[in-house]
Amino acid sequence: MTPHRLAAAVLAAVILLIASLSFFTVQEGYAALILRLGKIVNVSKGEPKVLRPGLHVKIPFIDSLRLFDMRMQELSATGSRSLTVVTKEQTYLVVEYFAKWHINNLARFYTSTGGSINWAETLLEQRLNDIVRAEYGRRSSDQVISVGRASLMAAIREQANNVGKDQGINVVDVRIQQITLPRDVMDSVFRRMETERKQFAEAKRAEGIEKSEEIKALADQKVTVIKAQALMQGASIRAKGDFDAAQIYAQAYASNPGFYAFYRSLQAYENSFAKKTDILVLKPEGQFFTYFHNAGAGSVNKK
Repeated sequence: MTPHRLAAAVLAAVILLIASLSFFTVQEGYAALILRLGKIVNVSKGEPKVLRPGLHVKIPFIDSLRLFDMRMQELSATGSRSLTVVTKEQTYLVVEYFAKWHINNLARFYTSTGGSINWAETLLEQRLNDIVRAEYGRRSSDQVISVGRASLMAAIREQANNVGKDQGINVVDVRIQQITLPRDVMDSVFRRMETERKQFAEAKRAEGIEKSEEIKALADQKVTVIKAQALMQGASIRAKGDFDAAQIYAQAYASNPGFYAFYRSLQAYENSFAKKTDILVLKPEGQFFTYFHNAGAGSVNKK
């Protein structure tokens, strides 16, 4: 290679290097600051130069580039970062919240936080914690949980937006995700609830037993009444049947009293001499043997 071609190649490489160090692109959703010897490059009237998405140029080896995410950020105070607050009536609550924020003044953000998102969130979280504690301390548990929740959130959002201005950020929204009791208090509450549920269950069980006994007693009473009515109705039917039978017997026997007397004597004889071992000790002249005597006389007369 000739010296002229070598020099041209070196010059082209230097130009490409300078061009690569001079031109840069800012992507969508980001913004950039140019730092010249560690200081923000200003434009007219002392305003800092903020580079929006697109192609830009800087001085190589003198200017340095700082890119910043201008999109919406989320600060989440949950889990181990949850906040313990005290209400107006000295009730301890554990609050979990999240905040939506973004950078709205890039130069102020850089000078106040050094351009660190983590440091900005740490400062913002400290201030939000103070605001949340103060607002909860002015209200009772009922107000922060139900009736005054909307006004509480509005007060927190307004103050959070104000405290973020000196950092160059804008707090768009703050939301309470969850409100719980501290672990030790929650365990105590659960034990008390368990005791109350057991007492309630025992009361319901006793009430059920009492109702069961009442139902059984009422059923037994109904059974007794039904049996008594059935016995009374049966006795009445039997009495009527006996009465009707007596009337029928009386009408039948009244038509032939002699035969009735003879039939009754036969029944008496049959019942008295049902077994061969039966013995009667009676006088032969008694009325019981009337038909025996008549039967003998009848046989004599026949002879």
